[in-house]
Amino acid sequence: MSDTDGKKPLGLHGSRPGNVKQSFSHGRTKNVVVETKRKRVVVPKPGGAAQGSAATGVVRGDPSKRPAGISEAELERRMRALALARARESEEAEKRAAEEAERAAERERRRAEIEAKEREDREREEALKAKAEEEERKKREAAEAARKASQPSPD
Repeated sequence: MSDTDGKKPLGLHGSRPGNVKQSFSHGRTKNVVVETKRKRVVVPKPGGAAQGSAATGVVRGDPSKRPAGISEAELERRMRALALARARESEEAEKRAAEEAERAAERERRRAEIEAKEREDREREEALKAKAEEEERKKREAAEAARKASQPSPD
């Protein structure tokens, strides 16, 4: 039988488990898996940049809403650094997209070259095969003509 005896771990479903000791009133302790809460991550919605700038305006205007110990100049510096980082990210994303498009075009060009080469090879092989068949047919006709010429006519 397993350690859990078919019972589910304690805690919330879908979070990271951690091992802890559970004590029972009759004196026994047991290692059990307890799932812990995850820290919630806030993901900004697409198109939410306008809302974010409005919120930073409130922070900029009201010192009580600003994080502790940050001066106006420091806040401005952080905002500029954040704007530069976002611009750099978008520039890098555009650059990656352009590089990917270039690689795709290069792959397509190589594939077309390979197909063209294979087509030329097939056409060359077919031409050689047709030429060989024509020569074989001419040899057979010449052999038949020679055989007919060597046989005396029944006349």
